[in-house]
Amino acid sequence: MTDNNRLKPSLLEPQSQGGDTAESGFDFQTNMILCKIPLWLSMEGFDSLIREATADFEAKIFSPSEGIYREAVEAKNHHMAPSEFWAEIDRFMELHEGIPGTYKHFTICCNGISDEIKPLIIGLRRVRDPQSFYDADSALMINSFDDYLRRVERLGKDRKVANFLYENVLIEPLWNLNSDESTSKGILTGQLNTHMPQYQDLTGREISEIYKALLDLLKANKARPITRRQIEETIQNATGGKIQSLKDSVVISTEIEELSKREKYLQFKWADFFGGANRSYPTPDKWNDTVMSQLRETAGWIRENRGSRCILLKGNRRLSTSVAIGSVFSAVAGFNVVMDYRGELWSTQDHPDFQTPDYSFERNYEAGTGDNLVLTVGIMKDNLASEVAQFKKLQGVSPPRLHLCSSHPITSAKQANLAVNEIKKEIVAAVLESKSKQIDFFYAGPAHLALFFGHRINSLPPIQCYEWVGANSYVATCLI
Repeated sequence: MTDNNRLKPSLLEPQSQGGDTAESGFDFQTNMILCKIPLWLSMEGFDSLIREATADFEAKIFSPSEGIYREAVEAKNHHMAPSEFWAEIDRFMELHEGIPGTYKHFTICCNGISDEIKPLIIGLRRVRDPQSFYDADSALMINSFDDYLRRVERLGKDRKVANFLYENVLIEPLWNLNSDESTSKGILTGQLNTHMPQYQDLTGREISEIYKALLDLLKANKARPITRRQIEETIQNATGGKIQSLKDSVVISTEIEELSKREKYLQFKWADFFGGANRSYPTPDKWNDTVMSQLRETAGWIRENRGSRCILLKGNRRLSTSVAIGSVFSAVAGFNVVMDYRGELWSTQDHPDFQTPDYSFERNYEAGTGDNLVLTVGIMKDNLASEVAQFKKLQGVSPPRLHLCSSHPITSAKQANLAVNEIKKEIVAAVLESKSKQIDFFYAGPAHLALFFGHRINSLPPIQCYEWVGANSYVATCLI
């Protein structure tokens, strides 16, 4: 085969059709997929899987920052020799280069591997696993990678192969999975307990029913996608509805640092939009093209692929981002957002009742000229209105302004929703009076109120958010 043809992977090439022409490995491969399902279900972005397509089986995964990508897995029910191992790596590199962007990870699962390859596997693990603990450019990490590179070179491979292995390949040589049912059930039970704690109370009989139902699902869908929803419904039916929801919420993270557990959460990689110590922010266009676009795409994916509309929000973020998240995962779209705020959970569905303490604002409305209403909301920050007024004065404009402030903290999610109701009432009245077509929003206060406000801004004019960058100075961020 010519190099040109080698770089054109196809679903009809011999390597892809191995399952159609050689049935002997089927039981092992099918049981391997089954035992990997708990891990994939624990990943918030898991979308679907397919067996016997380009690789033995593949998982499709959604990432807010990267979109859809795939993991290709080769399953070997024997002890792998060096020649077979490197043949699989060559095949992975061929897929990676021939159809770029399709696969992010390539995985080898086997029942053992040659002693010649084990130092390479150990080196990969020792260089990759601690990388989130050390700075990438630290001397320790540089020296460690150089040592790993020498291990690869001693096996007759070059830096290109070393980089590919480091960045893209996972090696799992200790499955010890036979093709008999009892071994597979035992491994499935262990995987369920590890990755899906809600299964720990299931009986052995119920696990057996799950095993049988998933096996039937896999066998009935050779070379056809099997969606997350199909898998979840199969498990629910197998337990007689005992497991009504595999996950009560979809976990979203806005942590700046990379998560140490691969793809566990849906992570937005927004370090550039955090501003840093100098509060240097991207332009509004970049906010809209990245932050707003990724949020909308993620919300659409969740509606299409997940059974839950409850979002558990973790991590830190700027106030503009909190408003943006609330606006996309909104009440009118059927979402509930639960925010992890200083160890407490604040839910947007925690509505006020007769026991909820009142929350009122001092209100000041000033008429002006122009189509934009300036809205300032300050919680325990009385000088916000004067700062924004000076900022607008320096811009040479005098728009209508609505100032809302309070000297009291917000003590609960119920009270936060009550405060949002009051804010919206005042905005509606000011918009009617000023006939404004857009709201310029300046906010100083807790992040949970910004989120709750965004969650319920339907029926209001477009809102341009601003972030503080210095004395009497603000920059526009996202347009909602």
